[in-house]
Amino acid sequence: MRAAIVGLGRWGQVLVNSVQGRSERIRFVAAATGRPERAADFAERQRIEVLPDLDAILTRDDIDAVVLATPHSQHGAQIVAASAQGRPVLCEKPLTLTLAEARTAWDAADAAGVLLAAAHNRRFLPAYRRLLELVQSNHLGEILQVFGNHSWAQAGYTPDHWRSRVEESPAGGMAGLGIHVVDAMMGLGLRAEAVRVMTRGEDLARPRTLTAAIDFDSGAIGLLTTINGPGRTWRIEVLGSEGRAAMDGEGRLIYARAGAPETRIDFGGFDKEAAELEAFAEAVGGGAPWPVTRDEGLAGIALFEAICTGATTPDERQPVARTEGAPTG
Repeated sequence: MRAAIVGLGRWGQVLVNSVQGRSERIRFVAAATGRPERAADFAERQRIEVLPDLDAILTRDDIDAVVLATPHSQHGAQIVAASAQGRPVLCEKPLTLTLAEARTAWDAADAAGVLLAAAHNRRFLPAYRRLLELVQSNHLGEILQVFGNHSWAQAGYTPDHWRSRVEESPAGGMAGLGIHVVDAMMGLGLRAEAVRVMTRGEDLARPRTLTAAIDFDSGAIGLLTTINGPGRTWRIEVLGSEGRAAMDGEGRLIYARAGAPETRIDFGGFDKEAAELEAFAEAVGGGAPWPVTRDEGLAGIALFEAICTGATTPDERQPVARTEGAPTG
């Protein structure tokens, strides 16, 4: 599949590097980026043609799909534009900053009959897939509690970088980090009804640490924590009526049924970005469907938006918008 990428900053280059010259399923042939002079050498090395903008990409008939690694506020309009030209889209997270924008984006893709793939790369981790199997097979019983923590110091972003702007990164680490925990919970089949948020930091709109207590419609309780600070943490823990399981980092899973010995699996290193891009190419080609359904994606944005609202009104209960009735796909 011949793809174009919009956004060749740090993360866009990570995506390209994961597959270019390595994958037989997808290769990048074109790009557009806000500061082309900064990406010129990289694009030349990777044999990628730099075009002026997304509109120029969409006029080309040799580009099969579009990958978006652009500022979050641009995603909605870019998805609508690409969909109108019949191009499938893989969009970095968060897909949009509001539920209303997410609905509009998915409606445009559905109307055009093209795939809109929300890029949640941790869905492809072998440890997460095994955790999902344990939940779906009822090995752990009824889910009672879920804990999730994704934290690390997002160093290197200058004050004028778009990721440093509160309108692009509301609620501290939520857009860059916490959104991954939200999607992991949605992937386990959980749906939020309400959330209470506690933050610490001088600026409510940009807290250094955030914790969200989530009420799920199943009766389960969730706790999400994200800290823009030292260290790097990825942990998802599920406590069920019959057992428990935890991802301790991205590559290790520990689980046990009540009264039974623990099973520990170390899956080792795994290129989740390459797996994500190859899965996108496969889904566009009619192979295995994309793992994040429309319903899961909308439910995740609804919870994300409620958490961002709650960050500015700490300790108040925030309802989470319902997304039932949305077609899946």
